Amino acid sequence: MEDRRKKFDVHVLPYLDILYRAAVRLVGQKADAEDLVQESCLRAFAGIDRLRDVESCKAWLFTIMRSTYLRRWEEDPYRARVVGVENLEATLGDMKEVLHDTYESDPPYLHVVGLEIQSAISALPITFREAVVLADVARLSYREMARVLEIPLGTVMSRLYRGRRMLRATLSDYGSVRRPKLKAL
Repeated sequence: MEDRRKKFDVHVLPYLDILYRAAVRLVGQKADAEDLVQESCLRAFAGIDRLRDVESCKAWLFTIMRSTYLRRWEEDPYRARVVGVENLEATLGDMKEVLHDTYESDPPYLHVVGLEIQSAISALPITFREAVVLADVARLSYREMARVLEIPLGTVMSRLYRGRRMLRATLSDYGSVRRPKLKAL
């Protein structure tokens, strides 16, 4: 049990922030994202002994989170419509503390920017949203994404291209809004 916990602490805990950020972009709501990450971590802790290649831990965690999300999404059709188109041990601490996301402390205008982008990501169909989140939030390689999504490498590249193109179209007005110039000091 001690080795299992140590392995979890060393290989899983460093990825909690990025798992949480990806979960927020995937499900669209912080409370649901916290639940998704917590359930994913419980599954990772239970299966930590099956992690053979620690270099692929990040992809392994995202695979767990994706399957947890899809299982929940398939079981609860109401959640899928609300979300969008498509007892970790006490020593880990309070989930808000463990999952603190650094963008929450940014200036208010940056949060508004995040809301518009979050809305655009949430509006993507799930297949494209997954690809965009795994690439641009989780920073997984194409190969890792293919493993997580259980699809061929070419399909990953296609979905990511199309997802980014949809985002670009949705956010085109956002990027072209004229902003006042700041005076040089």
